[in-house]
Amino acid sequence: MMEFLSRDPNWIQDITAQLHMDAMLRETSKFSSQTQTFHPTIPRRVPSWKISLSLLAAAASIVLALTLVDPSDVETELTSDAVAVLMGEVNATWDGFSPKQGMPLAPRILNLTHGLAQIEFYQGARVTLEGPAKFELLSTNAARCTQGKLSAHVPPQAKGFRVETPKGTIVDLGTDFGLDMKSPSPEIHVFKGEVELHRESTPMLPIKGGEAMILGLESAKLNADHVAFESLSTLDQRTAESQRIAFQNWLTSSSKWNQDSSLLIHLDFQDAKHTRSLQNHGLHTESIPDASIVGCQWTQGRWPGKQALEFRNVSDRVRLSLPGEHSALSLCAWVRVDSLDRVFNSLFMVQGYENGAVHWQITRDGKLRLGLAGRSGDLARDYDTPSIITPERFGRWIHLATVVDSISREVRHYLNGELISRLSRKHSFKLQMPLAELGNWNNGGRTGASAIRHFSGLMDEFMLFSRALSDQEIEHNAR
Repeated sequence: MMEFLSRDPNWIQDITAQLHMDAMLRETSKFSSQTQTFHPTIPRRVPSWKISLSLLAAAASIVLALTLVDPSDVETELTSDAVAVLMGEVNATWDGFSPKQGMPLAPRILNLTHGLAQIEFYQGARVTLEGPAKFELLSTNAARCTQGKLSAHVPPQAKGFRVETPKGTIVDLGTDFGLDMKSPSPEIHVFKGEVELHRESTPMLPIKGGEAMILGLESAKLNADHVAFESLSTLDQRTAESQRIAFQNWLTSSSKWNQDSSLLIHLDFQDAKHTRSLQNHGLHTESIPDASIVGCQWTQGRWPGKQALEFRNVSDRVRLSLPGEHSALSLCAWVRVDSLDRVFNSLFMVQGYENGAVHWQITRDGKLRLGLAGRSGDLARDYDTPSIITPERFGRWIHLATVVDSISREVRHYLNGELISRLSRKHSFKLQMPLAELGNWNNGGRTGASAIRHFSGLMDEFMLFSRALSDQEIEHNAR
């Protein structure tokens, strides 16, 4: 209890002051109610012993109540050490750590080997890199660049943005500038505003808009050259072209997947919006009907031209019918998780939970879970990953996949094509999915109310196979 109170001594003082005021008001109210006529005389002084007694009683009540509070019940806030976010990229390839668009970035070195990448710092500075580049994130308003070319836009809110180089530190005063760290003569070009160049043992040197210089040869100023950094200013146009190509590649890849004889269902969400249904594009599954949309609204998917469904309300779901029993399964989905507000957040869940039913979901703490209901005396079991879908991934498109392998007798989970966990499955039995839902769950009417497990986010593709996909196939599916 004392540890709980000691977290904020000012809180104790505030409570004491409030209690003191409360005691005085109570005495004043009591005195006023007993007085029938107002007389302009000196106000009656409330005895200090009454105030102290009231204060002591109230304080004792508060302390008694707080002693009943388990300090472990006090929710601990999540924290993040991120200082910037990767806002855009075009044909970007990385050496080592490979961030994805929309990913928050903690202080670290980024090695961009090819392409363009745009990084927005939390204080507002925006930097566009051209590979090959070596760029280190230092803080919410500082970085170090030792290789490559960059352009920076620094709004007034980010004044003081700092870029360290082997030739000195550039401090921006709210402007646009370009930096080319080509060896052996790196150049700084200021397009608008002013920057300061700070070096050891030499006075600070201002560089104004329209000026440029070779770092190390500060005596000779040049004219800023916009053309030298033109490739960095066309990120939006190049991004749009990259998205168009990605969309076309997906269309080609999808048509190939549809020919897979083990593909039970493929929903690509490119359906006419007025039909309120999703066509199954698997070419070998005539017995599986189209899916029915309930409540969900249409929105844009991964790229312009790609459709998605938004799951927001407790009513939102897509109803599926998948007859038959299966020894092996592979589930794949492209989703954008917006929040994990519930204990269980549905991706694909069979109605009820019995006789080999499949429950694919995300737990509140960000674990990807596959639950398999037991049958014929076999035990039900949950197969969980570590907490991988953390708040840093919210609002970004991710590819999730889970495989039930009947040969290796294991369950494998994947995130963005990468194997995350491999779990042994001791009890092997046939799985069935007669009625199921994307993004929601119901108990099949077995009780008067169903647990609330709806998904919060977007989905723009779902695939279900009756065999175990390989690591390579999952990686290809996640492209």
